[in-house]
Amino acid sequence: MAVYLVTGAAGFIGANYVHRLLEWEPSDAEVIAVDYLGFAGNHANLAPVSERIVFEKADIADLETMRAIYRRYRPDFVVNFAAESHNDRAILEPSAFMRSNALGAQVMAECSRRVPVRSHVHVSTIEVYGELAPGNEWFTEGSALNAKTPYSAAKAAGDQIVRAYMRTYPDLNIRMTHCANNYGPYQLPEKLIPLAVTNLLRGRKVPVYGDGSHSRDWLHVADHCAAVHRVLHADLEPIPARAATEPELLPIFDISARCEVGNLDMASRVITMLDLDPSEWIEHIPDRPNHDRRYLISPEKIESELGWRPVHDFDAGMAETVAWYVEHREWWEQIIEERGELGFDWAGVRAAGSAP
Repeated sequence: MAVYLVTGAAGFIGANYVHRLLEWEPSDAEVIAVDYLGFAGNHANLAPVSERIVFEKADIADLETMRAIYRRYRPDFVVNFAAESHNDRAILEPSAFMRSNALGAQVMAECSRRVPVRSHVHVSTIEVYGELAPGNEWFTEGSALNAKTPYSAAKAAGDQIVRAYMRTYPDLNIRMTHCANNYGPYQLPEKLIPLAVTNLLRGRKVPVYGDGSHSRDWLHVADHCAAVHRVLHADLEPIPARAATEPELLPIFDISARCEVGNLDMASRVITMLDLDPSEWIEHIPDRPNHDRRYLISPEKIESELGWRPVHDFDAGMAETVAWYVEHREWWEQIIEERGELGFDWAGVRAAGSAP
């Protein structure tokens, strides 16, 4: 019987992974779902599978608590999705992001070193590479980390820690992934797509930062989950000595569907899917500070070495995603009731640290 430990399991991507893991693995597989239920954690995301998992409320940055969980369950496989992930909130409360995304990454790697596991995947983000320079096609696993926001800098710090563990502890079978922007069910309605849908369903306009020309790389969450699972179970060669100066040789895999869409175009798509007129339902609002204009990553390595390919058509996936939020109104209304309105208005921020 395989034991899986999934952190950040009550978040958007983590919950989707837990759902699919239970479909992919034999019925006797044990899934330990860990989440500290912070701002983006939602226990309701795991409700459909609650009888098939063990849930542990815990902070991944708490070494003693996590070591106790490791010792109790002796996981074979570990996937660390746990992270604070919203750029807007990171600008106002950077310390929480540093704790989860940097210290949390180190604690998880250390636990997997002290209580050995078969493999461990550290899930990171495209944003650690920073902003794509004009004329550049995309980032790759060999690109320099050049994070420019508090959120992405915290994730990059976690990446550097994990890279150090990869090289320093060769018996620790730890891998890393970077993903494009995800879309799909269970995403907190503070991100562009669910915010757009939930606003429109309440008769509100879709807020678009600045001129809306910011461009993103989009990936269906189910494709991302399948890629992470492929990396987790891949039979990889030992890290070569050349990886000390050639990071693309490390067990790092960038995950993308090669689907670039601008923010204004994305907002227009959602509005059109709900049979409304984009010219009437978009509201341009002040941009957030230090907003990345564009980033893309190449999935060539994971495609060629591990045989992964995305299977979700973007238009069909978007239609299914919008329909999910329409059909699960009770889910997101409960979130808004508990947390308040989730859209940000940077025009209302008067001083550093004040909430919009």
